[in-house]
Amino acid sequence: MLSAAPSWAAPVSAAPDFVAKVQPIFARHCLSCHGPEKQASGYRLDVREIALAGGDFGTAAIVAGKSGASPLMRYVGDPAADVRMPPSDSGVPPLSTDELAVLRAWIDAGADWPVAASTKLDDPRQWWSLKPLVQPPVPQARAKHPIDAFIEANLHARSLTLGAEAPGPTLVRRLYFDLIGLPPAPEEVDAFVRGATPQAYEELVDDLLASPRYGERWARHWLDVVHYGETHGYDKDRQRLNSWPYRDYVIRALNDDKPYSRFVEEQLAGDALWPGTRDGVEALGFIAAGPWDSIGHAEVPETKIDGKIARHLDRDDLVANTINTFCSLTVHCAQCHNHK
Repeated sequence: MLSAAPSWAAPVSAAPDFVAKVQPIFARHCLSCHGPEKQASGYRLDVREIALAGGDFGTAAIVAGKSGASPLMRYVGDPAADVRMPPSDSGVPPLSTDELAVLRAWIDAGADWPVAASTKLDDPRQWWSLKPLVQPPVPQARAKHPIDAFIEANLHARSLTLGAEAPGPTLVRRLYFDLIGLPPAPEEVDAFVRGATPQAYEELVDDLLASPRYGERWARHWLDVVHYGETHGYDKDRQRLNSWPYRDYVIRALNDDKPYSRFVEEQLAGDALWPGTRDGVEALGFIAAGPWDSIGHAEVPETKIDGKIARHLDRDDLVANTINTFCSLTVHCAQCHNHK
């Protein structure tokens, strides 16, 4: 004689409407842990494909037409299940008898889930830093320079107007600090003010961009991005005596107006793409620019736990810094999780 199906798996004939009956149950009891903000075990009950297929465990959570074989029903309705949902300490009340009956009826009737009722996941390839660069149209404005036209258009959208043009001494000091990071000498300010012509500003910009101080000033920003240091970091912060060629490479690249694509390739694979060249070798300082645990790498063998940890952290920093620098993405979580 066949045993009766457990109460949590007993079929119900009527097929409830998903949007009207089922989705509100998920919203009340499930989405705080399995929704847009949090996805415990990689499972979501606001996205149709993930809800049906299951999360990180690789097992279908909802088996259409078979509520008794659906792990979701066991988790939310079987008192003897090894996993109970919602967890008793979550502050979310368990499903009522009527709500369980609605879920059973919905699954047994085929688990119909309209596409329009599912959260649409963003395509990760649409992240801003992964899109190709495009040149936007210049807004209609009174400004003479295209950059000023964008500024003026944004100010206008906020009911603001451009400020008065800066006087000559102020303007020349701003240019010097911005482009080379140093103040102008008094005679340089006087020469700019006395020789003010329609082309004087542009000529001064060209002169400062041609100065070797320009690369020194702006290389600092790139070196900050790549975590460049002239000491190793960690508790024994020893000097890194051979780090300076990479610093000088970055300065030289900026002063030479090196194409960005070549700048990236040299830092990631200069020895393979341009072997034997100065820049192809020195650019690889990027790989070793970050912190280095001299104890974990040199004083403790990798056969010991501390050595293995040091190796892991070193490789993680290398990968994370590469992705952060060139893709504007964080990837640290992927040490333990599939990355979003």
